[in-house]
Amino acid sequence: MIVESMQSRRSFLTVLAASPLLAISAARAQAPAMISRPGSGYRFLPGGPVFAGGAVAEPGYAVVHAMLARWLPLEQGYALVEAHLKSLGRPMHALCGMQLRLPRQLSAGEFSEFNAPYVDRLKLWDLLYEGQNPISRTNVSPALNPPREPSLHAFSYTVAADRGAATFTMSGMTERGPGTSVIALGDVSPEGMQRKLAHVIAVVSGRLAELGFDWHNATHVEVYAAEEIPGAMAALAAKATGAMQRGVRWHHGRPPVTGLELELEARAVAREVIVG
Repeated sequence: MIVESMQSRRSFLTVLAASPLLAISAARAQAPAMISRPGSGYRFLPGGPVFAGGAVAEPGYAVVHAMLARWLPLEQGYALVEAHLKSLGRPMHALCGMQLRLPRQLSAGEFSEFNAPYVDRLKLWDLLYEGQNPISRTNVSPALNPPREPSLHAFSYTVAADRGAATFTMSGMTERGPGTSVIALGDVSPEGMQRKLAHVIAVVSGRLAELGFDWHNATHVEVYAAEEIPGAMAALAAKATGAMQRGVRWHHGRPPVTGLELELEARAVAREVIVG
């Protein structure tokens, strides 16, 4: 049994090591042009009306990640974002990322309904640019002690900075496959979760390539899953060498839409602060 487990893990890591190469090649060939947002200090990868693919700080700027001391309901969280950026002398256009927490997973229809007032808030802040949403976003439904209502967990923004390592943020990515398919749909067995992780690492590798980065550039990696994934930490440690100095954060939760079990994101920031 132990031998079978070791062989299974070695097989999983072998597949994991090879699959991102295909995603990176495809991403570099098909990556949409990034858009510079005047007055923001960053350029963003278009993603759609609800969230961007990611954002990269422009020369002379750096991304800062701000985590809330405690989750706040969205309206209170939005007010905190406004006050924090104002205290730094930064415009709302400096905002480039949001991380939200939900009371439970939502159906596809419920998720669309949830997104509508969120996008309205971004419009109120005059953040949409050339018909595109420049703000990266991650949504998670905690498996334990979820908030009573949708809440803000963290946000990212740019500040003026001396020359240093390039910084970026990105939207979380799940095990969604081509079209509306889901990798290993309904399979939360160790093998099923490994299949999901292999796919998600591949698509995040592709997204990093689209942004002009690789795993070793990330300072933080965040995993969202409520099921065990054998070999996951070893697989991530082999790739995210920069982030491993700080450790990979594993959140006991799931993506926002029912049927999804795994979400992953990476970022590189100049610093991280606690606010609120």
